[in-house]
Amino acid sequence: MFAKRQSPFAAKVTPKQRVPDYLARDKLIWLLAMQVLVILPLLFYLPIWLWLVWAIAGFWRTQMFRGRWGAPGGVIKTSLALICAAGLLASFSGKAGTETMVGLLVCAFALKLLEVNSARDAQLLVFIGFIISAAQLLFSQTPQAALYCMGCLMVLITCWRSLYLTRPEPTKRRFQQGAKVLLHALPIMLVMFVVIPRLGPLWAIPSQNAAKTGFSDSLSPGDLGNLAQDRSPAFRVEFEGNPPAANQLYWRGLVLDTFDGRTWRMRDSWGGFPPRRADSQNIKRDPISYKVIMEPHGQIWLFSLMTPQSATNTANSIRITSDYLLMHHMPVAQRMGYSVTSALQVEWPEAPRLNSSEREFYTRIPHEFNPQTQAIARAWREQNIGDDQIIAKALTLFNREFTYTLQPPLLGEHSVDEFLLTTKRGFCEHFSSSFAFLLRAAGIPARVVVGYQGGRWNPLENYLLVSQSDAHAWTEVWVEGKGWQMIDPTAAVAPNRIEQGINEALGLEDQELVANAWQSSSVLYNLQLRWDAATYAWQRWVLNYDTETQEGLLSRLLGGKEPWRLALWLIGLGVIGATIFAWSLMRNQQQVELRPETKAIRQLERKLLQLGYQRNPGETFGDFVKRVVHSEPQLKDGLISIAQLFEKVAYQNRTEELMQLEQAIKQFP
Repeated sequence: MFAKRQSPFAAKVTPKQRVPDYLARDKLIWLLAMQVLVILPLLFYLPIWLWLVWAIAGFWRTQMFRGRWGAPGGVIKTSLALICAAGLLASFSGKAGTETMVGLLVCAFALKLLEVNSARDAQLLVFIGFIISAAQLLFSQTPQAALYCMGCLMVLITCWRSLYLTRPEPTKRRFQQGAKVLLHALPIMLVMFVVIPRLGPLWAIPSQNAAKTGFSDSLSPGDLGNLAQDRSPAFRVEFEGNPPAANQLYWRGLVLDTFDGRTWRMRDSWGGFPPRRADSQNIKRDPISYKVIMEPHGQIWLFSLMTPQSATNTANSIRITSDYLLMHHMPVAQRMGYSVTSALQVEWPEAPRLNSSEREFYTRIPHEFNPQTQAIARAWREQNIGDDQIIAKALTLFNREFTYTLQPPLLGEHSVDEFLLTTKRGFCEHFSSSFAFLLRAAGIPARVVVGYQGGRWNPLENYLLVSQSDAHAWTEVWVEGKGWQMIDPTAAVAPNRIEQGINEALGLEDQELVANAWQSSSVLYNLQLRWDAATYAWQRWVLNYDTETQEGLLSRLLGGKEPWRLALWLIGLGVIGATIFAWSLMRNQQQVELRPETKAIRQLERKLLQLGYQRNPGETFGDFVKRVVHSEPQLKDGLISIAQLFEKVAYQNRTEELMQLEQAIKQFP
């Protein structure tokens, strides 16, 4: 009478076609929930329209279950696949990168739902889910991401197990069994993590949409002032031995040596002039070694203290330029670790000199901008004083009349003139830029360096946390006979910025801009330190577990790293594991776990035993109830009700009645 509606796009079923196996309602719900949990974190990095793909597939599959639509035909499935492929090409501009490949996998994962008709099909979907869970770690490797991935694995195992249940089971018990299987697998996972030879981490694959954080390759007034309010970590440093003093913690990132009147930029290629490397013939003073774990920032430059002598990482992908900068071979899209040895001071046996082209380059200024500053510099030079005296005059000027602030006034076309002669309020980029321009106008080679200064010491794990708010700019000046020398004009204005950090150098109004709840409460501050220490330990011992670390660990555990030692160790672990597994099987055979309804009936039997009635061996529960009712007619209603509920739960698979059974027994008699 009432015909079922069918989608006009559904494939027509002929009598010769095989009727697909039935997939129960609870199994379909598990599959849908599993897909949502597994795909969810990926959609923060992939196009949002992938949610629509999954929603269409899920809705169509639900309609198929309800019998309103049929399975999509070959034309429809092919069309959906082509639309997804075209969408990925458009979203990623035709680039075949990590996101594109993972997006294609997510599309296949969603559309495969339309072909799931049996437990075997659903099992294949679960297997794809395991792969996608691993793909989550391509984009984030934080402890939170790892815990979420473990949760997804537990749900996948639970879903996999649910596909083959022959009778209903409470959701809580399903999760318990899934967690038990995962816990059994964890020891094997840990052993494999420790002993399997180290390959390059999969999360080192470059991302075409890597977010860019921190500063860029140019510097204009106000750029670093905006970063001062960002407390997110830039990198963490562990020193070999005692850390250097606060006034030596200048983390060089980029050298900016061209100025257009407002903005400082890098020249087109690094190391455009012959390198002056602090090689073996130079005298190095205060060498210091340290390890850096850097947060992703989407750029190719890395950070180090003054004059790095060597820099290495697992992939040997770091080079030192002629300006003593560290450069990676590709943008840093994921956390990476590297080791550096720096010489905080270098003495030259032969006095270095700039040739004419180099001197002209490092004193070049746009003469049409900032005429008043140029006039001041010329006046100083006409006094027939040396470079050292001109530098001292400039620092005295900053020390006497200027204010360090996060809220400097806006500057116009002649930005240096307005800052030096009118506003006299600025942040570190204002001081370094105007100082370098002033020296260049006086004929002294100068350039601006950007990076970070200082950091916050974490005593829990003994490392230095450098945040984005520690971003800083200073000046390097060429001194004949000594080479490039670091001079920080900000230290002349606000020495507390260098010795104690940015908060101590700011006024009350500026401090309100950078203050947060974590610093206002000592409890919250300590919690933040502990959480950051835990994050650092995770990065150090898990994410940076490379070949060198593995060899050191195996040598400590086994007394060496020879293959025979490792083989004996694995055999020993295998024997121990097999013994524990055999003991567990024997124990389970001796202690057979009772079903929930049977446990409830055992509780009733204990209550009846107190009344003098004991169930005989081989006696069915129904016969036992009849015998008790015959002797105790006043218990008839309660016992008959309990017996009926027991039959529904035990023999009709109506598990929703289990709670009523347990409640009735609890209230008996």
